[in-house]
Amino acid sequence: MKKWIVLLSMLIVLVGCNEKQEESPIDSPPDEQDGTKDVDREGSFTHEAILEGADMAAFFLEDGATAHFHGEGNEFATYTTRMEWLDERHVNVYENNGGVELAKSYRIDDDRIVLLREEPLQTENETVSIEEIKELKSIRPYLISPLEVGDEIGSWTVVSVDETVETPMQQFEQVIVLEETFEDGAVSRSYFAIGFGEIKRSYSAQDGDNPFEVTSEIESIE
Repeated sequence: MKKWIVLLSMLIVLVGCNEKQEESPIDSPPDEQDGTKDVDREGSFTHEAILEGADMAAFFLEDGATAHFHGEGNEFATYTTRMEWLDERHVNVYENNGGVELAKSYRIDDDRIVLLREEPLQTENETVSIEEIKELKSIRPYLISPLEVGDEIGSWTVVSVDETVETPMQQFEQVIVLEETFEDGAVSRSYFAIGFGEIKRSYSAQDGDNPFEVTSEIESIE
């Protein structure tokens, strides 16, 4: 059991970092404009449009929004995320699980979202500036568009683009599901809803004869 606790702590804090990926072939950001991105949550981004290559900004909440996730199975599974839009193409997501606060910086390109930075904050109230992240190359792809079942995004595979997911906050339809399978048979899944972004994470493994599972599900946004 101990090895799963250690592994899950890392997975919940650093989802998707099991294997470092090659840099995205798109390393030059497009032209940017000043100001934050205000995404319409009322349905401007349809499921079909995203799958066919619409604005990838639909996979983040609006500037300043804080999402609360309820966790089961591990003390680090409960966490919050806070959005900070730096301009129309760059966004920071500050993720705090009570033990560490992680800063994740992303760039939104026409056909993908790429991760530029993923590091724990060193001091309280520390921020990551636009000047810092504009100089960075992509670590790995986070999401791509258009999307089809079977597509590979780094070490993840798209296993569904039309899932129904029940969370403490609400039921989500047409959820996109990514899956990563490890050599020991353990499986991580990440669930994305258009207009919200990541709404759920799960990790399942077998500890001897005992199944082991950790889940994090969105429960509120403020």
